Amino acid sequence: MERAGSAVEAGEGREAIPLGYPRLDADVPVLHAPRLAGKAGELSGYLAQGYRSLGQILSVEPPRIIAYLVADEDWERAPRDNERPYPPGLPYFTRSVEPPALVLPEELSTVFRPRTAATLPLTVWHELAHAFLLGQGVVRTPAWLGEFVPQAASAAVARRVGLPLEEHLSRIDREEPGFTVRNFRGPAGAEDQMSFQNLLLLLGAAALEEFGEGFLQSIFHTLWEEDRIVDGERAEELLGDSLGQGGREWLESRPEF
Repeated sequence: MERAGSAVEAGEGREAIPLGYPRLDADVPVLHAPRLAGKAGELSGYLAQGYRSLGQILSVEPPRIIAYLVADEDWERAPRDNERPYPPGLPYFTRSVEPPALVLPEELSTVFRPRTAATLPLTVWHELAHAFLLGQGVVRTPAWLGEFVPQAASAAVARRVGLPLEEHLSRIDREEPGFTVRNFRGPAGAEDQMSFQNLLLLLGAAALEEFGEGFLQSIFHTLWEEDRIVDGERAEELLGDSLGQGGREWLESRPEF
């Protein structure tokens, strides 16, 4: 059995506050650059919404995690799984510290499109969903399923808290990107990566509209219970069955899929 992200386990036990940032206590504590106290408060609100909503949607005890709001000048010193820093402006989840952490940049990279009032909270909830999913360990899956799950989860949180999701979705470029979520292949440029994520968000929002949020609990728990690496055929089977009656046929009918 091979669990996704297992390569980072050697980082466990490292100092939890390597940047010496002040701490904003909450359900998900936020360690932030001193000059970003205002932004930390905003992010803490989004984290609280996502943390509580995902716990309810998935019927699980939320994982113990923290968040870092990292200033641009400190980005290279942020906790991470790999030796090299991640590209500036791209949030990520890391288990290289204890407790595991969401690492959030001072400002999102310009590759994030569209830019609406929903862009930042959706991004925060996406990374938070990764934290929930990886909190219990999952086997490796195709990239499209591994990213579909947090995109659909972020859309579910948006629906729960009344975020104007439809406005955001309406501003996604619907022009054919030249691939579907299943045949997208890396390495890819930033624009194609963003198109891939937007296709997944559209698919996730459509699934919520068609089947309700119950399928999220099903797919999360299914992935936690899988004990073998999931190939493409198995991934389609797992998601289709999680959606419920008619799920596989519905997936095949979707242009994103």
